[in-house]
Amino acid sequence: MSANKGLTGVVKLGVAGAETAILNVTSFSLEETTETIDVTSMDSAGNSREVLPTFISFTGTVEGYWDNTDAALKHTDTVDPVVRAGAEIGFELYPESTTSGKLYYKGNAIVTSVSRTQSFDGATQFTVNFDGNGPLDYKAV
Repeated sequence: MSANKGLTGVVKLGVAGAETAILNVTSFSLEETTETIDVTSMDSAGNSREVLPTFISFTGTVEGYWDNTDAALKHTDTVDPVVRAGAEIGFELYPESTTSGKLYYKGNAIVTSVSRTQSFDGATQFTVNFDGNGPLDYKAV
């Protein structure tokens, strides 16, 4: 069985084509889905439904600890922060690291929400949710 530690993951976000690694990421997720159309007919084999895939889409989430000095997220830019709801971003998600030969996901997305959470006894955290905008590439470093 081959497995890897989540500890080596890297997330890059930013303006498409100029993505930069962000600090203090604790987790990320990426879900790819497809819609289907039902093409079942009277002569379908074995009384089973038949479907065809149509549109592919994806959504993702990045979570981490808030650091207002993180230039990649431009938290301190009150006029034009890179990651804000409604912004189009480029992203790269590296499950294993940025080492040559490792695989990663790359695409463009629309940020659907950015949340910040803080409690009196913990570090400030952030969550960025996004919906894919175009194809999702899976390639090697």
